[in-house]
Amino acid sequence: MAMQITQEDRDRERMLFEAERMRVPKDFIRTPMVDDDAVLRSVGIEGLPQGRPVAYLKLMPQDFVVEEIDREGNLHEARLEDVAGGGSVQEGDGATYYADLVKVGISTLEAKAELAHALGIDEKNIGFAGVKDRVALTSQAISVRGLADPGAFSRLDRENFFLNGVRRGKGVVANGDLKGNEFTIALRFAEPPGAAVKDFLNEQVAIAKEEGFWNFFYLQRFGTPRLISHILGRLLVQGKYEEVIKMFLTHRSERELPYFAALRGDIEKKWGDWKSIWEIVDRFPYHFGIERSFVAHLIDKPDDFLGALHEVQDQVRLWFYAYDSFLFNKKLSALIGSGEVPLSLSFLTSFNPADWKPYAEFLEEDGVVLPTRSWKDFPFVRVESRRCATLQKIAMGKASFEGRVGAISFFLPKGSYATSFLMNLFSLASGLPVVPGISTENVDVKEMLGTGSLTGVLERFKTVLDRREADREAGEGAE
Repeated sequence: MAMQITQEDRDRERMLFEAERMRVPKDFIRTPMVDDDAVLRSVGIEGLPQGRPVAYLKLMPQDFVVEEIDREGNLHEARLEDVAGGGSVQEGDGATYYADLVKVGISTLEAKAELAHALGIDEKNIGFAGVKDRVALTSQAISVRGLADPGAFSRLDRENFFLNGVRRGKGVVANGDLKGNEFTIALRFAEPPGAAVKDFLNEQVAIAKEEGFWNFFYLQRFGTPRLISHILGRLLVQGKYEEVIKMFLTHRSERELPYFAALRGDIEKKWGDWKSIWEIVDRFPYHFGIERSFVAHLIDKPDDFLGALHEVQDQVRLWFYAYDSFLFNKKLSALIGSGEVPLSLSFLTSFNPADWKPYAEFLEEDGVVLPTRSWKDFPFVRVESRRCATLQKIAMGKASFEGRVGAISFFLPKGSYATSFLMNLFSLASGLPVVPGISTENVDVKEMLGTGSLTGVLERFKTVLDRREADREAGEGAE
């Protein structure tokens, strides 16, 4: 199980981060990152429309609102109920508690770990349908089992998340158990789009609405900012478990802060000296959360790399699926180039040899031989025949490309990403430092489109959002 990160850990890391930024300011400077065609090619994506304008995403987490829609079509809205914590539990039968998890500035997996700790239960007793981004304002259904004291809900007090509509019932929320997600997104430009850009954007929106868009997996599937999850997945399939852990701890990327890249260099020099490496990763328990889980296990059981990987099961699953997604992207790019694209493609993680066939050339290049023993070494990874649409339809809501802050809303079914659609319209940018000229106006994106308001939720998360804003203005952050 991943190591629990407490608020004390966060505060300790924040203080050290600030001290180190003052000590070595040059190590906390990056150039603005635009996800141009060269970056997209590194994760297998080619063939997108040319002439896409640069749009900046997620300057603030509330710029990117994701609200889950369950199988029955119910919207799990990012709203604030008149309660302090999780609220009182609605009466009902069953051993399961259901709620909407509303969060900001924290991933679903991080919120799951914190919630389990707060409720005094094992993480495996919390179910969810899909992983939602860290740098976003999101709402999703969760289920909780094994809880001895329902009063624990009303005592919840976390800066980054709260629960709505706690109620009793039967069953659980399972991975993939949803219809899709409603997105409401602010888009920031260095200058207001001119007539030609507006025409291009409106044309691409019309094409997507009528025909769909190429359903590539975007960068978040590959582990931002370093973009190595698909490589870790390949190493897992190859059974190279020590290499997986070593790469995760030591790989340096130009997309990561130079300060942390330097620490990874120090880790590489000390490889195998787990106690010394612990002294490095424990200084930043939030940023190096997965690293701490690996090293803590290896201190007790040196060379048990398989066991260490079992400590972060959710991440391992994502790495397997990232390799699937990389191969999917490469194959789809090749098919677009040939002009003949099937309606769907299989994924590699399957016991059916027919599902491997589309990727034979790439597997030979990677030196991958199937079936792989790793599918048995990690029984928590789902190995079965699955397919993904190559062309994805979209249900458009509203869009506005006026001024330096635009906005757009739309619905996508499960298995599709908002950025997979948006990259067909824009060359996307995010992270720090901000692209020069980008508007830093604080907006309520729902109010901009006339679809509601986030006022109550933003007030509830004021402490977190103010801190992130201060960090951004100071040029901090490791996103």
